[in-house]
Amino acid sequence: MKRVFLSLIAFSAVVVTAQQEVVQTGTPAILEAANGKKIKVMLQSLKDENLTFQAFKSTKDMTVPASKIKFLQFFPKYDQEAVDASFAAGDFRAVLDVMEPVMADFIEYMPIDNNMRQAFVLVYNSYRFSGDYDNAAAYAEKLVASNDEALVLKGKAGLALVALAKGDVATAEKLSADITEKSEAGGLYLKAEIERAKGDPKQAVQTVTVIIENHANDIEWLPASELLSAYCYLDMAGETNSVISTNSALNTARQVKNMYAGSAVAADAEKLWASLGGAEQQARMDEEKAKMAAAAKERKEQRKAEEKAQREKKAAEKAARQAAEKAAKEAAAQQTDVSTSTETESE
Repeated sequence: MKRVFLSLIAFSAVVVTAQQEVVQTGTPAILEAANGKKIKVMLQSLKDENLTFQAFKSTKDMTVPASKIKFLQFFPKYDQEAVDASFAAGDFRAVLDVMEPVMADFIEYMPIDNNMRQAFVLVYNSYRFSGDYDNAAAYAEKLVASNDEALVLKGKAGLALVALAKGDVATAEKLSADITEKSEAGGLYLKAEIERAKGDPKQAVQTVTVIIENHANDIEWLPASELLSAYCYLDMAGETNSVISTNSALNTARQVKNMYAGSAVAADAEKLWASLGGAEQQARMDEEKAKMAAAAKERKEQRKAEEKAQREKKAAEKAARQAAEKAAKEAAAQQTDVSTSTETESE
């Protein structure tokens, strides 16, 4: 009977423990409030600039203005080094295969500052450079809604570029005007893109020249501007009587891919460079360089051999002179001895 009683107590304890367990859904994060306080939460949604979440081990929803949240710390699971390597290689599809399911949990919360924004921009660039303009626009909208001015500018520029890709020049021009107020270089870059879209690559190159001259340290817009000039050169190469050749585009693309290696712009530049026969040209250049190096090495070895032969010749001549001088001195000494002996005998 006592054994049954103890079993009942144990069973009751299990039931109570099970009733106390909390089953939560949502996105886990550490929420940092404006006052610096941090708490573990399960994020539920972000709607109308209000963030809804549950405290850790609680099913009670709490809703606060997003403006009261300083930072969200997420805990993604993916191989960042592999993703960065794919991105640097221009394999945007590989990036998206990994990051699309990862970002699904975080994209809603991008308007609030968080540790996934850099990854978010990487995915945005992957969509845009791979030609997936609908998804690129969706991500750009999230950037525009963020509380970071630099991301807002990037988002507006993205929307303008997507508009140009779809032939909507008017929208691009409107967004360009907004960007110019915050960034002269960014406004000029979009101006050049619009000029090219309107079929005036020469004017676009002139606009890019202004960016290069006046904003040489602007790492946000300069690389894209230099790559744009490569595409403009390619447009101009097809014009009748143009002094611009395909090599102008190829060489510019090569410079951009080398100077900005590891960036989305460099990856796009490498694709353009490869499509114009850059790899084959590089192989020819490498072969010619190897031949020149071999010839230079041969000439150097030949000079060394000639110099050695000259030194040996001079050494032999010197040795011969010294031997002749020695022989002459010995002969003179012997002659002197003979003369002395003869004089002595005469006396």
